[in-house]
Amino acid sequence: MKLKTIAFLTLAAACAFTVSAQYSRRRGAVGADGGKAVAQGRDAYVTIDVPARPGGTCLASAPNLQANGKLLPPLGGRPRQWIVLETKYTTMAKWQDELTFTWHVLLDSSKAKEKDPRNLPAPYSYYTTQVRYVDIKKGSHMASVCLPPSVLERYGEPCTVSLIITNKDGDQLAAQTENQDKNAASAMQGENGKWWENDKFMNWQRTVNGEQKNQVERRQGLVDRSKTPFWLVNNADYELVQ
Repeated sequence: MKLKTIAFLTLAAACAFTVSAQYSRRRGAVGADGGKAVAQGRDAYVTIDVPARPGGTCLASAPNLQANGKLLPPLGGRPRQWIVLETKYTTMAKWQDELTFTWHVLLDSSKAKEKDPRNLPAPYSYYTTQVRYVDIKKGSHMASVCLPPSVLERYGEPCTVSLIITNKDGDQLAAQTENQDKNAASAMQGENGKWWENDKFMNWQRTVNGEQKNQVERRQGLVDRSKTPFWLVNNADYELVQ
């Protein structure tokens, strides 16, 4: 009886090891939960073909709505510019159930369009948001997030833009960082390039008139383009936002 019990336990352990080994072979190096991530199969094939660029090239005026066949003129006499960050990506699976795009954006206040010398903001402003797309067909697609004109005018242009694409299991499939700020570049280095997780940088202090103040301020307002007037332009290039 004991021999049968030992044989059964040995067989069970061998089966468990085999399943575990197969699972490990299916999974790769990076997972959202700190474990291993999908490295093979249909969920792994996503590429960033054209990254979002910081600087002045990402500025754009919103399209004017039409009323009675006529373009509505801007109230201020000239169109205000938005920050429009766009990336082109490719999926290889016939269909992707969903993909989450996590954006991290740093603005440089020295590039603010309407500075207030009496109330200067922190040198850098940090924005982040997540956009989840569903039912993504194989092929090339666009993804985009925007910041309104008031942000550009008060807090400046993007100097660093990072994007991470994950699947429905939270596994990282693609990542990209574009940085134009040489002054902050050394301070921004974080684990795996994730500067927004670098406490030393995010809690960076400066002394102003003998008082310690933050170099980086966390702010809100970064939204998917579907919540802006830009949704009127080429919206078939962008997938359904969940």
